[in-house]
Amino acid sequence: MKQIILFILFFPIIVFSQNNAEKTEIISNYNTGKINSLKSELQKKSEKNNLLVDYLINVKGYPEKIKYNDDTYAYLKKVISDTIPLYYKVDNTDAAESTRTNFLHTGGSLGVNVNGENMHIATWDGGPTLKTHIEFQDNGNSRITTPDASASNDQSMHSTHVSGTIAAAGLSPQAKGMAPECLLTSYDWDNDEQEVLAEATTNGLLISNHSYGIPIADSNGNFQVPTWLPGCYSSDSAAWDQVYVSAPYFLAVVSAGNDGDVSYTGGLKNGYDKLTGNKNSKNNLVVANAQDALINPNGSGELLGSLFINSSSSQGPSDDGRIKPDITGNGTNVFSTSDAANTSYASLTGTSMAAPNVAGSLLLIQQYYNQVNSNYLLAATLKGLACHTADDAGNNGPDAIFGWGLLNSKYAIETIQNTDINRSIIDERSLSQGQTYNIQVQTDGSEPLKATISWTDPVGTPRNGQLNSPSPALVNNLDIRIIENADNETHMPYRLNLSNVASAATRADNNVDNVEQVEIEFPSAGAYTIIVSHKGTLSGGTQNYSLIVTGLEGTVSTETFNNKSISIWPNPVKKDGILNVDLKELNASNIEISLIDIQGRKVISSSYNNVNTQISIDTRSLQSGMYILNITDGEDSIQKKIIKE
Repeated sequence: MKQIILFILFFPIIVFSQNNAEKTEIISNYNTGKINSLKSELQKKSEKNNLLVDYLINVKGYPEKIKYNDDTYAYLKKVISDTIPLYYKVDNTDAAESTRTNFLHTGGSLGVNVNGENMHIATWDGGPTLKTHIEFQDNGNSRITTPDASASNDQSMHSTHVSGTIAAAGLSPQAKGMAPECLLTSYDWDNDEQEVLAEATTNGLLISNHSYGIPIADSNGNFQVPTWLPGCYSSDSAAWDQVYVSAPYFLAVVSAGNDGDVSYTGGLKNGYDKLTGNKNSKNNLVVANAQDALINPNGSGELLGSLFINSSSSQGPSDDGRIKPDITGNGTNVFSTSDAANTSYASLTGTSMAAPNVAGSLLLIQQYYNQVNSNYLLAATLKGLACHTADDAGNNGPDAIFGWGLLNSKYAIETIQNTDINRSIIDERSLSQGQTYNIQVQTDGSEPLKATISWTDPVGTPRNGQLNSPSPALVNNLDIRIIENADNETHMPYRLNLSNVASAATRADNNVDNVEQVEIEFPSAGAYTIIVSHKGTLSGGTQNYSLIVTGLEGTVSTETFNNKSISIWPNPVKKDGILNVDLKELNASNIEISLIDIQGRKVISSSYNNVNTQISIDTRSLQSGMYILNITDGEDSIQKKIIKE
């Protein structure tokens, strides 16, 4: 079990990034033997697919590319069942404001000042990014690398726009990307699985963006894929999950697609069930496209009014009732870089634009987390955090249109910060066969109590050729419950209703999702027990999972750290600035005592080997206001609110 503890840096700000040592540390957690075997398997699969594509084009006469009415092209890139051709098609201040990513940037009200400095992200798209665009230059060098630069430029407009949504510096302020100082590698979509695996397991890639997929309709709106394919956990879905399982720190952000206005017969419900291929994988983050959100201008970042989906955004769920899309970004009329010239820009709409809005934002969350913890979040933790902190939209709870709701980068950062004062929990754990994990929490009832588990699930069984198969793709079936201690009431997780996917989510046993959440909107003040368990046999004997909890009271009492063993005075601290802490009764050693300001910055910190003593903390350098005194031995901790006069 890895307990995630927040350590906030004080000024001056130190910029952390993905250095070689950190990349090596990420890679050291991966199974080299299995990865090499998978690389060989993917190579053989790619070679066979390429032969079939050539056969269908050169012998059977299928067109290599098809032009759509929007002047984009779909390319014959994949063959399933050895005979069925599948065509790939490509699926920002307003975007940053909608997802509250601007709060994270330098000058943002959160004060975290992360811009993607030296962080690495990669995109796979229809063509190479125009790396010479002025928005990508840094002292005469481009922050973009293009390993597939010799590829066709038919889709460079799309790729350049996507890359700008992530990485544009903001020379044109409206075009500023989510991570305006990051490093970006731009690939085309050929051999995407192999290249992703190599980047993740060789270079420690944390996040990628994939704004393309298999459209279910042609340029005239006619249904063009096998009826069983939408929603299916296919061999393609499983192959991508195999990549994700091999690199548990790597999270792929995938556009949901732009078939929202397409209708066809044979799906789960008219107007739903339109996701194909890797959009039905379990371990990625699939993104829907919303219109611009109205955000409270007072700096709180609150979402005002209703959020509206763009009608073109493809709907889920997966055939087994899994919540897909996972989350929503803003991809409507996004202003970003264009490949027409090194100084050109354009506005585009689609889930292709929503996905990089999310991907670039998540890169900043990883950067900040590393800045305060000196390590990165597992992909399952990052995904769980994004889903947990999203603003609910549409039906109450998750749904097949918005997923868990609109990404809220500000709330995600605040959840990380609040772990230091025990108002939230972010915990990466492991559950063994037959094991149950319990944790007691307290809430004062002032906000919802919410607990989410998320895990990278083993590869499931493909359902190719099976129409609307309800058989779960889930392999390791974990469960979460919240028990109200006062009356033993059990609160259940959200679950989509497979018999009516348009209805609001129910609260019941969930046997399909690898993100489960229990939410009590109006909890009574008091004690609750969060329980994590599993059904059946765990593949591999254990399952790593991530637990995110918010809505906690913010006090901790343990056997080692109890309120009676620590005396603090005077509080409020007087003008002489001396705060006394009596640790004589504390049964601990090697503790750290720190003061944290309301922005989450650790402004005073000292370590002590002998705690059988009384210490004095000089706070004269601090401004008047509220602070949190945090005392920890690395495992247990206690917090006290301190007022400086």
